[in-house]
Amino acid sequence: MSKHTVVAAACALLLAAGTGAWFLAGRAPAGGGDELAAVPGDGLVTFARIQTEMNRAGAGKPALPADPNADKLEAIGGALREFLAGNTVKASNMLDEIDSEIDLRVPTDEQVEADPLLADKEEWLISYFELLPDAPQGKGVKADTYVFIRYALTLRKVEAVLLAETMPSTKGYDLVARKTEPEPSVFDGMNLRFPCRIVVSHRALLEETARRLGPLAGGPLTDCPTPKGREADFNHLERIARDPAAALTSSANGHGPLPRDLKTPLMTAAAKGSLADITKAMNAGADPHRADARGRTALHYLLGNQTLPPADRAQAVKLLY
Repeated sequence: MSKHTVVAAACALLLAAGTGAWFLAGRAPAGGGDELAAVPGDGLVTFARIQTEMNRAGAGKPALPADPNADKLEAIGGALREFLAGNTVKASNMLDEIDSEIDLRVPTDEQVEADPLLADKEEWLISYFELLPDAPQGKGVKADTYVFIRYALTLRKVEAVLLAETMPSTKGYDLVARKTEPEPSVFDGMNLRFPCRIVVSHRALLEETARRLGPLAGGPLTDCPTPKGREADFNHLERIARDPAAALTSSANGHGPLPRDLKTPLMTAAAKGSLADITKAMNAGADPHRADARGRTALHYLLGNQTLPPADRAQAVKLLY
């Protein structure tokens, strides 16, 4: 049996017991607007906070305020910030700590013995982790190449842990393809993505990462809004990163809404409102880098707004990028 088959089989067997409490309880994050306070054990909030921090790091914006309830896996956003600042050693050390936290989140043999339901979760995660390649090392491999690709691999593990702890049921969910068979799931296509802006500065590293990960990338590698089929077209991605107002002309890929999408007023304005509505939200202090539970920003929502005149649309893109 291939490792891929093992992953698919494990996904089909994973039960919801104990992993979907947030879904059943219907918890909502504290605060309103763009605020997104950490909620212990809430994978959707953690996912959105990580993507938001990555976006802010890519845009050179300050880090999110420290939150005592933040999941330790959120440090992955800070690791990207350190890497982009040229602190590869610190970024690598942070990845060491994150990998240790990931290890703690995989059920141990003792835990499985005490709770047999955890066996499926253990196999699901370990089988997927075994599929991931190692980061390149050795003579001729630059430090930034090693750390960047290692970062991408750790990001995949963070996603897997959050999905394992968040989905009420993963029956039929293929973690490699990030989709459920035979019926689609609202969790299809969920993956954390590098900020679109860094395609300009780190295109070679992104292309090398895409080559090494292949189908294990779990979806688009960057959050550049792209039509289906162009997620790995780096010429197109760079055009978006350099001049989004000119390059973004069609709706991006999308999936159905999650039980709680954590959408902000700015996202609503971008999806349905006018340029004045978007400007008003921005003037009120809205954060265009804030991500929803699927990792989308207001810019992604804007591309589905068919009511804006071309000139207003171009101006809105500039405001939201």
